[in-house]
Amino acid sequence: MSQTALIALDHSAAQGPLLDCLSDLREVGISRVVLIHVVQIGYGQGAGFGNKDLLEDWLASRARALREAGLEVEIDIRAAGDVARDILDAARDHCAELIVVGSRGQNMIRGLFLGSVAREVIRISPLPVRLEWVEPTDKAGDEACARMCHAGLRRVLLATDFSSQAQEAELAAIKLAPHAGVVDLLHVTSPDEAARYTRWQVMAHAALSSIAQDIAAAGGKVKLHLAQGKPSVQIAKAAADRDTDLIVIGKHGQGWVESRIIGSTATNLCEIARRPVLVVPLRNGTA
Repeated sequence: MSQTALIALDHSAAQGPLLDCLSDLREVGISRVVLIHVVQIGYGQGAGFGNKDLLEDWLASRARALREAGLEVEIDIRAAGDVARDILDAARDHCAELIVVGSRGQNMIRGLFLGSVAREVIRISPLPVRLEWVEPTDKAGDEACARMCHAGLRRVLLATDFSSQAQEAELAAIKLAPHAGVVDLLHVTSPDEAARYTRWQVMAHAALSSIAQDIAAAGGKVKLHLAQGKPSVQIAKAAADRDTDLIVIGKHGQGWVESRIIGSTATNLCEIARRPVLVVPLRNGTA
């Protein structure tokens, strides 16, 4: 899918499980990763920028398994007042084509699934962002968090509303298809649409079939699904029912506002998915 991935680490217990979820990066075309830690100026972290040697040792220990998996790994430590924007600056500096963030931030507050930094990165990033889902446990230390992923891509779910904003997500899923066991194509019809357009289900099935042909041509196996209800809820339910390894969704959908916000479906999905989500923006740096 891309050649360089920037992986943002926040020096918390969530980072081990996060990296454990990335065993499939090489399979999907990643050959180089950059592990970045941004020290927020004025934030009381356990290891400050003055302890750069300790941070480098910590990142080097995290890099070992990735190198053993055949990936080229670099380390970047920065200090900034705005962590999310510095992560994006680093992605530009390293010519990254993918950003990876964890679902939980430094405090890992129960019930707040999407950390503030992750949310802001997704909101402003002109690049695809892969959100790795990490959940807290009742244990302490390095076992305080657990990964919510499987090794590899046995099953990928592409959710689309057929809008022009969703086309980049569709293309991303097509590129992933040869590496996935099955690609599930899902379109969710709102009750409003179902009431207004009596033949919408027929048209939606035809549109999904067209995408399915492209996935099959790329060497992937595909299944089609239609659902009705709130899109984010139905997407999360479909992913849970099929034990999906990765959900792919466009950053914006129909009726999106032309500003740097995440579409409501993508936002809500990232909060409730409980599994990795790839959020794909419009091409050419347009959020």
